[in-house]
Amino acid sequence: MAESALSDAIDAAVAAEDIVLLTRARFALGELLFHQERDAEAVPYLQAVVRTERVDGAVDVEVKASARMLRQIRGIEPRE
Repeated sequence: MAESALSDAIDAAVAAEDIVLLTRARFALGELLFHQERDAEAVPYLQAVVRTERVDGAVDVEVKASARMLRQIRGIEPRE
């Protein structure tokens, strides 16, 4: 249910060309998949978030959290 809603939010953000909403929706879906230990599915969403650059810092929290989850998936940091 949540996964489907987040996929819909990603589609809507793409259609609206809203990079902040797109980044936040990708982060939410990646985080959900990460916590479900569906790492292979989470990685593309988390990587997309990490690649997002905003001068205004609107998605800094999401970028940092995604980077941390990716390090945990790769075994660089312990998984929480």
